[in-house]
Amino acid sequence: MREETFAMHEYDILRDILLILAVAIVTVYLLRKLRIPVIAGFIIAGVLIGPGGFGLVDERGDIEVIAEIGVALLLFTIGLRFSFRELAQMKWLALGAGGAQMLVTIAVTTLALNRFFAMAPRNALMIGFLVAVSSTAIVLRLLEESGETYTVQGRLMVGILIFQDLAVIPLILLTIFLGGGDSGSWFEGILTLVQAVGLLAALLVASHFLFPWIMERVVHTRSSEVFTLSVILIALGTAYLGSRMGFSLAMGAFLAGVVMSESDYSHQVLADITPFRDVFNSLFFVSIGMLVDPGLWFSDPVSTLGAGAGVLALKSLVVAAIALALGFGAWVAVIAGMGLAQVGEFSFVLASAGLTHGLLADDTYAIFISISVLTMAITPLIARLAPVIAARLPREERLARVIGGYGSRARARFGRMVGLEAVEAGEGGIEDHVIIVGYGVNGRNVARMLRHIDVKYIVLELNPHTVMKMRQQGENIYFGDAVRRDVLRHAGVERARSLVIAVADPAQSRQMVATARALSPGLNIIVRTRFLSEMDDLYKLGADQVVPEEFETSLELAGKVMSVYGAPSRVVSAEKDSIRNEHYSFLSRDDHRHERRRSLDALISAEDLREVVVEPGMAADGKSIMELAIRKKTGATVVAVERGAGRESNPAPDFTFAAGDSVFLMGTLDELNAAESLLAGPPGPA
Repeated sequence: MREETFAMHEYDILRDILLILAVAIVTVYLLRKLRIPVIAGFIIAGVLIGPGGFGLVDERGDIEVIAEIGVALLLFTIGLRFSFRELAQMKWLALGAGGAQMLVTIAVTTLALNRFFAMAPRNALMIGFLVAVSSTAIVLRLLEESGETYTVQGRLMVGILIFQDLAVIPLILLTIFLGGGDSGSWFEGILTLVQAVGLLAALLVASHFLFPWIMERVVHTRSSEVFTLSVILIALGTAYLGSRMGFSLAMGAFLAGVVMSESDYSHQVLADITPFRDVFNSLFFVSIGMLVDPGLWFSDPVSTLGAGAGVLALKSLVVAAIALALGFGAWVAVIAGMGLAQVGEFSFVLASAGLTHGLLADDTYAIFISISVLTMAITPLIARLAPVIAARLPREERLARVIGGYGSRARARFGRMVGLEAVEAGEGGIEDHVIIVGYGVNGRNVARMLRHIDVKYIVLELNPHTVMKMRQQGENIYFGDAVRRDVLRHAGVERARSLVIAVADPAQSRQMVATARALSPGLNIIVRTRFLSEMDDLYKLGADQVVPEEFETSLELAGKVMSVYGAPSRVVSAEKDSIRNEHYSFLSRDDHRHERRRSLDALISAEDLREVVVEPGMAADGKSIMELAIRKKTGATVVAVERGAGRESNPAPDFTFAAGDSVFLMGTLDELNAAESLLAGPPGPA
């Protein structure tokens, strides 16, 4: 009988999972037709099948376990993209922006509820705790999907989220205090805090010694199954250990990912774990929707829909104001503010603690859950609207007046705190220079090349650590947002020769192009973009040259292949230039039936130019063109010889080569190879 009950329970779990997947697939498919994001579709599916909807799934316990595994794997893969070094670089950003966001949100929420709704201070403060936390799972998923994790706004949001997640444990301690917890509760809370600190220290040690040792031995088994199982064991094992020591399961998994990122195998780990993550993660968003009783949205719209709108507005404004005060500019401020406007999944943990300690009534708890899920479901739509709203905002000078003098003082204090020097500090006299926006791989390489040829340049960057570090190394880099007109003016945009925009955010790039073109009509603007679809808009806004990353990579790969088949370098360069001049339309066509074609033989037979330097002891050293019979023996022609500072064009047959000469030869690939061999061959008898 007991075995039959167990078997029936297993079948019930399987039935629930199949039902969830079926409804989720249909819902997401239909909503995608309406261009509604996947995350919102999963949450809506959860509302439909949950106890508050059609009641198709009554038992949430098993689904919640599976969902938590999904969120753990999501944060594990996100942690793989960071390292302890990168997190350490973000410490001031997390403390400054994250700390300010938490304090201001809690304070404003508490005061508003106490003053306007006559809520008791301790209960109002508890709700302030809940509202202050944003959804790490949703925000990081959206950043990953849009490729904005490493943009300025992405790093700002990640820094704030890290602070929020780490603040959950102290907030639980404060919840115990507000609820008048006994000495046992206090002891457990303090023990949890000590354990959490101990786990962080242990993970730091493990990242350098234990995990690399384990992965080295796993890789030597040459078994993909053992590798994948080991990764899942480390991810979920660390997550479980973290949950037992005070962190949430998700935060423990994130830390496991950060630890694994220090390994040489992090890219393979990410590839192996992603399929598992996507399946389990969808169940998490469905389970969030199952928490809701949608009847509350309509039976008490003021308390649910109205409060949900209020939470979204409050959190957006708080984060945006803090970002502006720290000098990030309106574009970053709006996107970060709207991106972090929702209530987070860690708030459910705090809400349970508040319910246990008498700080939340049952009806308040139910309303809070409905509000939270509503804000989470609408977040993907808000994230899509954010760039549109940011683009329509008034110019920075008007926004600065709204912020007032405090913004300038806060920026100055923040700059001193992290050792920054803002661009406003003065580049007034420089002219005929290049302004480089962004100091990632592309921006850094452009700066290196300009420095090599002694061209003056200024770099504008919004990563505080990068600015501080590179200025110490002598780089001409400043903290400034190139979307802002005043920053571009201080960088001398009206006197600059060229502007190179090397940031990853396409919407931000468009803003920069439009602003720079308005300030300096004669400026040469070069923009990097990841997407071909952005090219036309960037050209219309005033860009002179747009460089799409994917197509440039394709051209380089194709050029290397052409060289392998013997095409001269000059011909390869001409082919690539021709495609660039057509704005890459040759590569973007779907119909290949009518594209222009050139035979490989024609490319190989085309003539090219090659330089050969005469070294002491070579066959050409001390011999004339006539003696070597270069044209007769190889078919190549000597078109010029450089000796010291002079050049001899079309040298006579009796011209004698000497060591150090640069000989320029014209011919086909085979002719040039033969001529180079002739010049370099062993010297003839004296």
